[in-house]
Amino acid sequence: MLTGRIHFIQFIQMATSTTLSIRVPKETKRWLEQFAKRRGSAGMAATRVLEEARRREDFPAVEFRDTPLGRVAYVQGTRVQVAFVHGQVLRDSSLSAAQMAESFRWPLWKAAGVLGYIAEFRDECAHEWDGLQSAGASSLKRAIPGLERVEAGAS
Repeated sequence: MLTGRIHFIQFIQMATSTTLSIRVPKETKRWLEQFAKRRGSAGMAATRVLEEARRREDFPAVEFRDTPLGRVAYVQGTRVQVAFVHGQVLRDSSLSAAQMAESFRWPLWKAAGVLGYIAEFRDECAHEWDGLQSAGASSLKRAIPGLERVEAGAS
């Protein structure tokens, strides 16, 4: 069962880290402070921003979005969560980038990039997939006010 918010893609909990001191314009500092109010400390917020920028640079097929369940990786320009693609890979480990591109009607670079991201961040993708799998209607209803469950019947 999903409890609360899915943690921001667990890359914040890095095994090793280092300190970085940087100078930023005053406007950027103010923005970071506002951003941090919604997401924790300024240091955590800066780490999130930098890590996402690094990942977008390395994997342009992946983007990050705020959702009612937390910060989530999506396939760029789609409504498909990377965790969902991870689930497809779990079902069929022989799934190739070409097959995925054809199935989703994505360019080959996008499918290959998503598969590369999943390979690089396998544990995070697995954690998010587990969260998707265990998210029951009641926990989703708490996270998304106004959500209604609709049962589809045979007609």
